[in-house]
Amino acid sequence: MEVNEKMPANLPPTYYKLKHEHEAAKTDEERLRILEEMLRIIPKHKGSEKVVSDLRRRIAAHKRAPSEKGGKGAGRKSYSEHIPKQGAGQIVLLGPPNTGKSQILAKFTNAKPEVSATPYTTTTPLVGMLRYENIQFQLIDTPSIMQDFISPTVLTLTRNADISLPVLSLASDNLLDDLDAVTALLNEAGNGTPENGQLIIANQLDVAGADERLEILKEFYGETFQIYPISAETGEGKDVLLEELYRALDILRVYPKAPGKAVERDDPIVLPNGSTVLDAAIGLHKDFQEFKFARIWGPQWHDGQSVSRNDVVYDGDVVEFHL
Repeated sequence: MEVNEKMPANLPPTYYKLKHEHEAAKTDEERLRILEEMLRIIPKHKGSEKVVSDLRRRIAAHKRAPSEKGGKGAGRKSYSEHIPKQGAGQIVLLGPPNTGKSQILAKFTNAKPEVSATPYTTTTPLVGMLRYENIQFQLIDTPSIMQDFISPTVLTLTRNADISLPVLSLASDNLLDDLDAVTALLNEAGNGTPENGQLIIANQLDVAGADERLEILKEFYGETFQIYPISAETGEGKDVLLEELYRALDILRVYPKAPGKAVERDDPIVLPNGSTVLDAAIGLHKDFQEFKFARIWGPQWHDGQSVSRNDVVYDGDVVEFHL
């Protein structure tokens, strides 16, 4: 069996219960309370460093956010209340006017946003489901960033998203200034450039002069950001972008198999990288956490070998639980 380079997070069952409660929470106060409890119970070791860091970032962002009950922003409701996370990850599109965010949503999902060359056509967040192989990502188009104003709605969505994905236009001669505006938003939301580089969409690859503007963008920011040129109009670059989004979400897919039955690959269990056989059992159904034994198939295993509850699972593994 190959040695996994990542240490297992070994998250307790209570963590996943709290995670589901967080996704169903209705207020920012409730979300903050649950996040703090998740941080309290999580084991602190090398394998859980990324999860702990993410929890601390999200807690800090909640504490910086304006209260729903009073003070600055009083009377506003968080749009995260209306957009619970769905699918394998929540991805929020950010950017100035006319970068093609709505076009991406319309072309890549089944959503039907209004697509127009008129600035600020999108006034409220719009949601679509973006298919990648046998899973889906939740893709959210947001109101455009203005030079001197950022909507509290966009800030809230950015704080809570799994990935904040800036969109720039390769048709714009101001794309460097546009990137600075998006970076300022990410910093304000407490979701700044990660060590391995923020993902950036450079859209409208099909327009005249796009190649030259792309080279300028790479020259100035190629070492700071991971830049993914695409054309929402033609679909060029979409497959590469989807593969990178899957990698950036740091997740894996496990396929449950009933004893004596063929494996079905249409509805995998989606888990964080570093998850265990027990995590997969809980992801299938909470009642499966008391399974008697499990067998597994995959490149890192002897087909059908027995595994323990704490063995780490890998992307594409097939697991058979015996109750």
